[in-house]
Amino acid sequence: MASFFIPLTGLNADSTALNTIANDLSNMNTTAYKGQTANFSDLFYQQVGSSGSGNEIQVGEGVQVAANETNFAQGSYDTSGTTSSDVALNGSGFFVVSNGSGNLYTRAGDFTQDSSGNLITSDGMTVMGYPAVNGTVNTDSSLTAINIPLSGQVQQPEATTTFSMTANLDSASPTGTTFPAPITLFDSLGVSYQAPVNYTKTGTNTWSYDITVPDTVTAAPTSNAAATTMTVPASTPTATTMAIAAEAQMAVPATWTANLTPSSSVDTTANTTTFMAGGGLSIVGANVSTSGKVVQDALASDNASGSLTFNSSGNLVSPAADITGITFSGLSDGAANLNMTWNILGANGASTISQEDSASGLSAAPANGYAAGVYQGFTIGSDGTVTATYSNGQSQAVGQLALANVTNMQGLSLQGNGNYATTQASGTALIGVSGTDGLGTIEDSSLEESNVNISAEFSDLIIAQRAFEANAKSITTFDTVTQDTINMVH
Repeated sequence: MASFFIPLTGLNADSTALNTIANDLSNMNTTAYKGQTANFSDLFYQQVGSSGSGNEIQVGEGVQVAANETNFAQGSYDTSGTTSSDVALNGSGFFVVSNGSGNLYTRAGDFTQDSSGNLITSDGMTVMGYPAVNGTVNTDSSLTAINIPLSGQVQQPEATTTFSMTANLDSASPTGTTFPAPITLFDSLGVSYQAPVNYTKTGTNTWSYDITVPDTVTAAPTSNAAATTMTVPASTPTATTMAIAAEAQMAVPATWTANLTPSSSVDTTANTTTFMAGGGLSIVGANVSTSGKVVQDALASDNASGSLTFNSSGNLVSPAADITGITFSGLSDGAANLNMTWNILGANGASTISQEDSASGLSAAPANGYAAGVYQGFTIGSDGTVTATYSNGQSQAVGQLALANVTNMQGLSLQGNGNYATTQASGTALIGVSGTDGLGTIEDSSLEESNVNISAEFSDLIIAQRAFEANAKSITTFDTVTQDTINMVH
């Protein structure tokens, strides 16, 4: 009988509404959970007659759940107790994750690392993004797992290949004045050098420059403290200059052989001596250690010295281009030769070296290259770039989070654990990065909270409860009517 079927559809629909509300309330504290609402619609109608004016007399056949609509409105942010691996989306879009067989999509950014360093979700899915090679993200590449260095992992050193200086040379300085300007360089093994660039005034509006890379090598101690022969590895030069920094700093560069017989007056006073090739290095004299170090200048093969010419306005006119091919060889640690370019011109093409009637001074001496560093941690920027930081002060991009959006979000299939899958109704996911093509931006060290409104849910709960009771009352009423009808027959 329709009298029973109609309220049963009501009970079924109200039960769905109650379940939906219960699910919302149980997920009030679920990261990035989106609340739902059960929307009803009436079922088909049966025509039972018509009125005198010809209007159809129709009786409805009940109710159905037309849609369980998801509220994709932005949730508020939680920044308490979060870490750098936690991210939230500000605006539309989803993070792209993989279950190994395909991509899913989520708003829950409570990520962590697995034992391989991959960024994963709380349920173990791999967070996908664009890879980075040598710190440069390639957004034209296919999506891949975001892999982050593990604790203790070492970043390899990088040799200096370019440097520049922002300096002024005092035009009022007398000829012969020397102004030293230090710069920090690194070789291919990560050893740092405080390399002075010595500017010497040679005449009106002209200066010479000379770049030296002080190297330090260590002598092997012997049982004879009065005399010893020391050798270290490298190509044999015809001559080199070594600065004896102290009596505890005596040694020679690799495979260089030279003769030195200092007088007994050699002590901790700094000296400069030219060692000529041949024989071995014999050190004799009082107060001279044979187990210390000696500072020497690594051999420069080209362009480590030259001249600078300024015009009457103090602007550099020669050289008119960056100085390339500055090469230093014979480093005692066995590192590759330093091969550098001096960017003597700035971004606007103007020289960074000037000659003014002002005290000579160095305001900046930037150079690339760095020593080895141990991984310290990572951050995720507003554009989704994942940047690893190291103990040497360096930071390097290791990838960029991918974001996705669909044409019809209501068509997404809910997979649990905050994940969604695309369907024919939702349309294919459009992949991009933060802040582009209508996608939201990323908030680091934050989590999006559930957008469930408890007050609204309780109101809906009361309404659904009353509706359920009303439909149940209809069934008991129809049951009584039916029983009375049967009793009339009997």
